[in-house]
Amino acid sequence: MDDKHVYDENKRLKKRVDALEERVNQLEINLGIGSIDVQRSPEEELAEQLQEIKQKVHLESQVGESGLAWLGNLVLFFGIAFLIQYFQKLGFDIFSIVFGYLSAAAVYTLTVFMRKAYPKMASIFMINTFLLLFFTSVKLHFFSENPLMGGKSIVIGLAFMVIILEAVFSIRQKSKIHSSIAILLTVSLGAISNIPYLLMISTVFAAAYSVFLLFKFNWVKILWLGVFAAYFGSFLFVFNNPFMGNQFHIVENHNFGYYFVLLTAALFSLVAMVKKSDDISNGSIIVSVILNGLGFSLLLLLYVLGFFKHDYVLLVGSVSVFCILYSILLKEKSDWKISASLFALYGYVTLSIAMYGYYDFPKVYFLLSLQSLLVVSMAIWFRSKFIVVMNTLLYLSLLIFYVSTSDMLNGVNVSFTLVAIFTARILNWKKDMLTIKTEFLRNIYLVVAFVMVMLSLYNMLPSQFISISWAIAAVAYFVISLLLKNVKYRYMALGTLITAIGYLFLIDLARIELVFRILALMLVAAVSIGVSIFYSKRKKSGLDRE
Repeated sequence: MDDKHVYDENKRLKKRVDALEERVNQLEINLGIGSIDVQRSPEEELAEQLQEIKQKVHLESQVGESGLAWLGNLVLFFGIAFLIQYFQKLGFDIFSIVFGYLSAAAVYTLTVFMRKAYPKMASIFMINTFLLLFFTSVKLHFFSENPLMGGKSIVIGLAFMVIILEAVFSIRQKSKIHSSIAILLTVSLGAISNIPYLLMISTVFAAAYSVFLLFKFNWVKILWLGVFAAYFGSFLFVFNNPFMGNQFHIVENHNFGYYFVLLTAALFSLVAMVKKSDDISNGSIIVSVILNGLGFSLLLLLYVLGFFKHDYVLLVGSVSVFCILYSILLKEKSDWKISASLFALYGYVTLSIAMYGYYDFPKVYFLLSLQSLLVVSMAIWFRSKFIVVMNTLLYLSLLIFYVSTSDMLNGVNVSFTLVAIFTARILNWKKDMLTIKTEFLRNIYLVVAFVMVMLSLYNMLPSQFISISWAIAAVAYFVISLLLKNVKYRYMALGTLITAIGYLFLIDLARIELVFRILALMLVAAVSIGVSIFYSKRKKSGLDRE
């Protein structure tokens, strides 16, 4: 056999093997156990390589155009600022200020010439223009050993005019960067002035401006910056503005600064009234409300501890009234229903604090437990499962704190018990309105009621009546289960009866008088036999279902 014949035979075999592999591969794909081996053409591989090169070039272009432009303008700003400082040290005070304003004018001129050819560079130069104007105006009085102007008023007025121009420019150009700078410069001017009232006014202005931008352009992140800047300015006020060389401590006189904090928080609360749009998500609204609540809560705590330690009921109570009333308004008018729940919960939390300030522990537990029932009723009105869940957590925390730290008071015990029972009934009655698909929350309140009934009777009655009272409570549970046709109350009855029997034999028989022993034994026996007969009849009639 010659070589040519061998070569042709091998080639034929290879084709058959390739065809067989292709058929097996197709069969595996049809059975869902194989994969397609897609071989890219040279043209596709070249296109992918070109795409990677374009991405690298784009990144390089971004760094080269925007990154270096920002860096260059930052260096330019500090260079001019240090030159102004240098001229002042040499004694050329007037020249240094003139140089600052001329530098701002020169940078602005560059902006005008570069606007068409290099728009990004021109935008960054415009930022530098406003910063130079602000810095130069501030240097007329502040941060100078020999101020050119002795009075603050004109200097503050000039700097504020620069901020107004920056704010107007940001609105006309729809520029988030310029808006951010306007907010930061506003609070900075308040801090630089070292005038308490001006500092607080600047926080209100920053809050109002950022809320306005939210309603006009849906700029949520600018609002977040406004929240941070405004509350940071308020903290500077409370801590004596240490950035201007003052001693770091809580100021001795509040100077009615809490009015500005209340106004700031009220302005930021308007975020819940903004209309829904594709630019605003539900999560961003929740974050905005929570950020406002956190900042305001910390400041409110500082004011209470620093100035109203023994007289904060009116202040905290007014916050509570505002939040509850505002939550009702949000329920009817807001597109973000979760915000109504958040404000309602905050209102009730602050109401709890106000109650504590008026009554103190442990008497306040009575009102706090009843408040829990009020919150559940409001949750049903709002159709808010979120409020129900949070109220349950607060109710349990309150109960645990009461039981572990305070003496047992009959009125408080009864209030916790009744609230648990009524809340369980309300949740069962209106579960469709709350879209509660599980019984978990209701079971929690029933367990609390089960425990609190026995605890209340234990603390309320003389020792010889404890077993008897528990047996009567078991009977009451059975009656309720028959009236409501609800098996859970029978579970509570069985649990209470078993507990009563155990308590009777382990404790009562060893300590109570003979007459009460007989009475307790007969009553518990009668109840036990009656319950047994009840279950026997149910079994015979085939009613073991609910």
